[in-house]
Amino acid sequence: MEILTRTGIGVHRTWWAFLVVLCLAGSAGAEADAPCRPQPDTEPVKLAAQTLEGASTDLAALRGRPVLIDVWATWCSACRTTLVAVNNLAANPSTSDLVVVGLSVDRNLEDARVWLQETLGKPALIGWQANPSEAFAALDIRALPATVLLDAEGRFVARHEGSDPAELEELLAQARACGQTSG
Repeated sequence: MEILTRTGIGVHRTWWAFLVVLCLAGSAGAEADAPCRPQPDTEPVKLAAQTLEGASTDLAALRGRPVLIDVWATWCSACRTTLVAVNNLAANPSTSDLVVVGLSVDRNLEDARVWLQETLGKPALIGWQANPSEAFAALDIRALPATVLLDAEGRFVARHEGSDPAELEELLAQARACGQTSG
């Protein structure tokens, strides 16, 4: 029979506290090691679009690789900044496993194509266009610019709306890590 003294109980509680801290530190490390972990209880995003050349496509065609989607429109001046940052990520060879899509929600395909060319010159990202209401609903966004990171199965990992450069860079860093660790 073990007799616990007041000191023994304190040691016992300290030991449990140490184990809890150790477990929490381990799970934080697991998060850092898994930048493409989807948000809980998310289904793959379904969204039909067309390429800026006019061919039909959808997000299901990109399954198997993580996807970063930057949603923009020609009338959104803040979109220009995020689009350039996202295109720079697409041009980075170290994230070659990451698919980067610039998704226009403009109604006129030619306007979107011209604006993208003027903004980026030679885009490294894949240019798509989608119906605005369908894109906003499918990607659960409410404002532009918006950038969404999906895992290789098409489930939400992270999203950013607005023009806060620090928040955008945090999402782009997560996308870089995701593109380097998947596959």
